[in-house]
Amino acid sequence: MSNAVEKRYSPSEAEIRAATEGERRTIGGYAVMYNSPTVITDRWGDQWLEEFSTGAFDESIATRSQKALWNHDTSKPLGSCKANTLRFNPDVMGLNYDVDVPNNSWGNDAYESVQRGDVDGSSFGFRALEDVWSRITYEGKEMLKRSIVKAELFEVSPCTFPAYGDSEISCRSKDTFKESEQEKELRQRLILKNKNKMKRGM
Repeated sequence: MSNAVEKRYSPSEAEIRAATEGERRTIGGYAVMYNSPTVITDRWGDQWLEEFSTGAFDESIATRSQKALWNHDTSKPLGSCKANTLRFNPDVMGLNYDVDVPNNSWGNDAYESVQRGDVDGSSFGFRALEDVWSRITYEGKEMLKRSIVKAELFEVSPCTFPAYGDSEISCRSKDTFKESEQEKELRQRLILKNKNKMKRGM
């Protein structure tokens, strides 16, 4: 496991949820969509398919207090689980959230931007604790696939631009999978070579 924090963008639309209690204003949407394959491109141009398994964040949201930030800016908090101004409602589709935005400059900016449709998605910061790599064919192209089974969620952010962050952990685990494939291929070649030698010696 690495300490690297990764960021991903969820294209599901953020929305304004009607608030009836006092002057509470709420932004909501899906932070994470489960079992929804997405093509990720890292800084070197390498691509892989990635998806989050159902319930990948269940343990994390039950044991730690996440934050909602405006555009991933830690100086502009929108809410927190500890204060019950950020709430997660996981369902079969993904990890749904509601955040009661504060009555301050960035809270007003976030609410107005989502209401107008200028900001229509969410991004989230996480660390993968357990992932599985495989090789598949996707849309006629052979690709590596990363299935994230368990992950730690740090924050969600309604954001202006998608945050596709490649990270040390994704590169390390991908390279480990590639190395295991190469070792397997090498072993198969050696076995075949030894079999051929034995046949010639008979």
